[in-house]
Amino acid sequence: MYICICRVVSSTTVREVITGGARTVRQVADACGAGTDCGRCTAHVRALLEEHHGPRPRGRLEARP
Repeated sequence: MYICICRVVSSTTVREVITGGARTVRQVADACGAGTDCGRCTAHVRALLEEHHGPRPRGRLEARP
C-alpha cells in the first residue's frame, strides 16, 4: 500500500527505512521522502514507527542539565 502519494512511497519502503534505524518522522522523510510534501502521510508514518519501536513519549522533553 502507498503511504505517501506525493512521493509514491510504499509502506514496505517506510518499514525498511524504520528497520534500518529511523526513529522519527523526520528521519523517515530524509531517507525516503515520505512526509516532505503535503504532510498528510505523517500520521501513517508515525503509526509505523510506533508499531516497530513502541509508543513514543508524550509531552515536552525535560531539559538536560
